[in-house]
Amino acid sequence: MKRLALIALVGTLAAPGLAHAQRLAPMKANAFGKMCSAASGRTACDAYLSGLTDGVTLAKINAHNEGDTSAIAGFCVPAAEDIAAMRAKVISWLKAHPDSLPKPVGESVFTALHDSYPCDVKK
Repeated sequence: MKRLALIALVGTLAAPGLAHAQRLAPMKANAFGKMCSAASGRTACDAYLSGLTDGVTLAKINAHNEGDTSAIAGFCVPAAEDIAAMRAKVISWLKAHPDSLPKPVGESVFTALHDSYPCDVKK
């Protein structure tokens, strides 16, 4: 019986889809675009964009405060770019890609930022 339980545990941990599942926000890109377009939603929109860009920027840092400098970033927002310009680019991208509107907000906004702020990966 212990052997069967051990085999089941190892099988569960080895399954890549189950072991590394990540939470996605339930909001869809359409609702996010509407929120960002309304004056009353801009603060929340800007906070989401700032959090997403901070997360991507800091994703190269591990628990030991060491980064992987060879890792390619998903997007590269210039330090001088303000949040209003980022918001405008994301809204424009969402309007130009209606197929992205029913998708999770993170997926669509990440792609919008990726397309709007490509990284120079030339070495």
